[in-house]
Amino acid sequence: MLDYRIRSFLAVVEQGTLRKASEAVGLTQPAVSQHLKSLEQEYGQPLFEHSGRRLKLNDAGRLLQAAAEQSKRLEQRLLLDFGGLTDGRASYRIGATLTIGEFILPAYIGEFRQRNHNIDLSIRIENTVSILRLLDRGEIDLAVVEGPFDHQRYYSELFLNDEMIFIGTSDNLPPGCRDIGQQELEHCRLILREAGSGTRFYWEEYLNRRKIKIPQSSVIMEVGSLSAIKSLVEAGYGSSVMSEHAVKKELLLGTIRSWPLRSGPLRRKMYFVYTQRSPSGFVSDFIDFAASLKNETSGMG
Repeated sequence: MLDYRIRSFLAVVEQGTLRKASEAVGLTQPAVSQHLKSLEQEYGQPLFEHSGRRLKLNDAGRLLQAAAEQSKRLEQRLLLDFGGLTDGRASYRIGATLTIGEFILPAYIGEFRQRNHNIDLSIRIENTVSILRLLDRGEIDLAVVEGPFDHQRYYSELFLNDEMIFIGTSDNLPPGCRDIGQQELEHCRLILREAGSGTRFYWEEYLNRRKIKIPQSSVIMEVGSLSAIKSLVEAGYGSSVMSEHAVKKELLLGTIRSWPLRSGPLRRKMYFVYTQRSPSGFVSDFIDFAASLKNETSGMG
């Protein structure tokens, strides 16, 4: 188990003062102070710099923080595994980017749980940058992302091929518009995802690759929710670009229209991403299951 002195150390790092840290861990201030002194004696290094009542990590403290947080994550994983030994259940954590987490992965997770009653799954939904950060910190066991990542740093498997489409209503574009190019984009009111999202990255990469330049004033809003973007587009406030998976229902209902991009389709890939520390058995089982379910679904279609 995690050293009780390390728990006090991490509480001080998080809270910034001995008083707040002692309240967080349920100990007296002298006890927490003694824990810090004991660690400094053991490692032969001061760990904090004093700034009034606040304690700030020095270089040695930051090294200990990184090791301590890793130990804490390993302990959390171990406790989950011990729980599985006790009641025959296992728990795993998946992180997904917005398009995948909201519109694609729920069906896979639901079916996986139907077939594996002894496995509990939780899901975190963030943008690509945040999901990879969670994976690096060991706070999720498997990531499913649509944005760019370092293929040399992570292990990965292809999940799905995806196409991003231009969406809007007829009121936002000139009458008789058949496709979207430079001229139309210059006069559009665009509602886009925030920087750091896979959707935004691939849209901007597409524009750069096709040498399409649009004024910054064309982007009237940045919104972190795909559902909110769709509602704004349906209400006629502007147009957007997002995965075809995210707007299937609206296209069928006719509340949103799509137009082809004149310079050609915008395609991207969605990946499972994991690290050497990820639970290999679960990762392999879930990826194989997803491939099997995808084949079953396409076969029915």
